[in-house]
Amino acid sequence: MEQLQILIADDSEFMRIAYKRILESQSNFRVVAMASNGEEAVQKAAESAPDVAILDIRMPKVDGIKVAHEILKKRPGTGIVIISAYDDLLFVADLMLNGSGRKAYLLKNSLSDISELIRIVEAVNQGHTVLDSGIVHKMARLFCKHSDVLQTTLTDVEQDLLGLMAEGYDDAYICRALHMDQQQVEDNAESIYGKFGLDQGTAQERRLKAIQAFVEQIHTVPLSVAGDLVG
Repeated sequence: MEQLQILIADDSEFMRIAYKRILESQSNFRVVAMASNGEEAVQKAAESAPDVAILDIRMPKVDGIKVAHEILKKRPGTGIVIISAYDDLLFVADLMLNGSGRKAYLLKNSLSDISELIRIVEAVNQGHTVLDSGIVHKMARLFCKHSDVLQTTLTDVEQDLLGLMAEGYDDAYICRALHMDQQQVEDNAESIYGKFGLDQGTAQERRLKAIQAFVEQIHTVPLSVAGDLVG
């Protein structure tokens, strides 16, 4: 089996080693490079050509979001996993610029469950978008509070469904979580795609575009309530 090549960038040596141990517990994962700052991360990504780069958001010299964009300029197919202590929605929106596929934004407090990091790295490598459940719930609260200024509004069921899609779960998990059968999930997904004007493309392509559109709604919230984005 071909191994998944991974770069880890974090200014904490303890965290770099911890992530490496977690990931290399999987026989198909191999950490090919580690970096202690953003500048070094960009350089090592160019040298090692990882399939997935795991980046701390706050690093010396260059922050994780800028590192992600620099890596993607040179290798657009690289998967990006941002690990952050901050639930600032503007960081999420900035990460998702120029497409949301193969990107994840994960909060550090979610890493108490080791299997989550493994699941997310695998999902990103397969082309999915993954947002931390804490981020998804914060977005849902924000959009509910300011639904009057949003271009697209979703029902509660549609919002729950899109939230689980954004967390990177497959249809089988979503059916169990929402107590729906496959047809109900597909019907609600079609309603979401229709509201965002996504009539073309495969189901996976429309799913990614719907998540992208969901995230982009952050920018429609007036600056007068910008405190909601970071609070």
